[in-house]
Amino acid sequence: MIRLIVDTYHMGSWNMACDLAIAKHVGKGYQPTTIRLYGWSLPTLSLGRFQKMEDIDLDFLRNNNIDIVRRPTGGRAVLHHKEITYLFSASTNHPLLPKSVIGSYKVIAEALIKSLNYLNIQCDVEKNKNKHLNTPACYDAPSIYEITIDKKKFIGSAQYRNEYYILQHGAIPIEFPLKNYVNSFKLDKDKKEKLFNHLKNKVIDIKSVLNRTISFEELAEALKVGFYEVFNEEVVIGELSDSEYDLTKKIVEKFDIDIENL
Repeated sequence: MIRLIVDTYHMGSWNMACDLAIAKHVGKGYQPTTIRLYGWSLPTLSLGRFQKMEDIDLDFLRNNNIDIVRRPTGGRAVLHHKEITYLFSASTNHPLLPKSVIGSYKVIAEALIKSLNYLNIQCDVEKNKNKHLNTPACYDAPSIYEITIDKKKFIGSAQYRNEYYILQHGAIPIEFPLKNYVNSFKLDKDKKEKLFNHLKNKVIDIKSVLNRTISFEELAEALKVGFYEVFNEEVVIGELSDSEYDLTKKIVEKFDIDIENL
């Protein structure tokens, strides 16, 4: 069985703490493989686990009421706003998931693609390593096995794994916040313009494809289909356990960045 949690909107620190709390429970065998769908109470720039803060224009974030958080996963910065974010967590020993990041990434991508096809969103998976621009922006090029539409980057995902669990989460943009995303970085005017024009031609969102938005519930129904087809496990709507909720509350401060005092 795969547990599917249809959550709501939270601050960035809560979202990252909750993802980690779920993964820890899954890794210990207290909970089954889990998917969580959620949103963000404020527009939030998430940084990769080891990304430098010096690349970020903190004054722009403060002036535009954009929060900031550091992910437990790697990669580069993503601006979460009008999107649905997913978490997928499984035991490292899951029989259908290869032992490598790339291998498991590919299987999860297959399930996501089948789910999105159910919504009439025709996706593909990036099969090549792409050269990134020299920027702190995650979306400047799709990484191998990330999900694309018409060769444009669609879902940006990142994974962390240890001996117990796999934690992968990613952004499914409803409307991509292009202007604010570019302005979140410390780049000179020419580089910002270059990045803006590059992203304009290289990223895509749901509204551009369907000419409408989708709800958490609509995506949840699609995930039930796609993940069942790939994992051959029933996907059942569930919720956080009391211990997952308590652990989230306990570790949330680890992800809380006080932007006003940076």
